[in-house]
Amino acid sequence: MAENKKCWACKRTLVGDLKMGLCPDCMNKYGSVGAVVAALGLTVSGRQLVKHGGKIIKVAAKIIKH
Repeated sequence: MAENKKCWACKRTLVGDLKMGLCPDCMNKYGSVGAVVAALGLTVSGRQLVKHGGKIIKVAAKIIKH
């Protein structure tokens, strides 16, 4: 039996082969596929910045000193 796919944004069951795992309503809400990819990229990079922010600041300070 095939696994039911869910929209990653609203958890609605998807019917058919929809791009990026979004239902049609969420696709309209978030815009084009490119906008979705950009939003995910910003989210991931923002999390990494928060997680490693102290290290980034230390490295930047060392570079500026030299």
